[in-house]
Amino acid sequence: MSAAGRFGGPPRPGVGARELARGFRWGGRRLVPASAQEYRRAAPAREFPTAWARSGPARAARTAFLESAMGPLLHAALTPTVTGSEVFDAVGAGPVLVVSNHSSHLDAPMLLCALPRRVRERTAVTAAADYFFESTWRGLSSALAFGTVPIERRGGAPSSTPVDLLRDGWNLVVFPEGTRSADGARGRFRLGAAYLAVTAGVPVVPAAVRGAYAAMPRGRAWPVPGRPRVSVRFGQPMRPGDGEDVRAFTARLSAEVDRLGVEDATSWWASLRPGAAVDGAAATPRVGAAGGRGAVPAARWRRVWEATEPPVPARSRSPWER
Repeated sequence: MSAAGRFGGPPRPGVGARELARGFRWGGRRLVPASAQEYRRAAPAREFPTAWARSGPARAARTAFLESAMGPLLHAALTPTVTGSEVFDAVGAGPVLVVSNHSSHLDAPMLLCALPRRVRERTAVTAAADYFFESTWRGLSSALAFGTVPIERRGGAPSSTPVDLLRDGWNLVVFPEGTRSADGARGRFRLGAAYLAVTAGVPVVPAAVRGAYAAMPRGRAWPVPGRPRVSVRFGQPMRPGDGEDVRAFTARLSAEVDRLGVEDATSWWASLRPGAAVDGAAATPRVGAAGGRGAVPAARWRRVWEATEPPVPARSRSPWER
């Protein structure tokens, strides 16, 4: 509306300053709307350089840091237990994917310190590019300390670095949830880990981390006092079946991570029951008949309460274990 229309009197034809500013091509803006423009392939984002962190000197420094500093620090602040690391002897010398639930910043260092040295020395950890690598100092320090490589979780052109690393003989630790759990319950597994396994043709070692949410949930920069118990349990290697697509393999991986969490909390036999579920290593607890039809998601307070229950001391879980 023109100035005459705003200050009384009949409106007169004309263009006000606001309409003029809207129609002006600020910064050379295109006249064609984005929805009508021709299709263009997404340009690959400029990736944070991490190849230097996989060099010989960086690997030696990382091994010294994990074994001389991080490992003793975890044992001083926590009561960690590791079960099933012997599965890596059956895998052989080939690369593997380690797939785990994710509820705390303790997950990555716990998993790395739980790996045998020969496996850990050639292991990288996938990390969110928008969190760990938007800051230069955070990207450099995490790449050196934990061998992290960036992955894009907000869309755009995917990076080829994870597949290239697997084909080059490197192991990868992947958290398919994409982010830490807000209440300790396992979130939905995304398809990236299964896609990597199918594309690179490598086995997947599932892992369940229990107690990490109770020890250091979101918002904390240091574990709670009292040396809380945190456990890591590795499962048998898994491969996609003949004709199995990425979605079906993802469902099998998430179910096995859940089962390992139940086995760690109860027993191997109890983990085979349909619908068995437990704290932070399992999917969102449900109220109803073993999570069957008609079950409703449990309230958030209950999920947090169940996730903060500390793991019991490790003991023999399987009738075939000594």
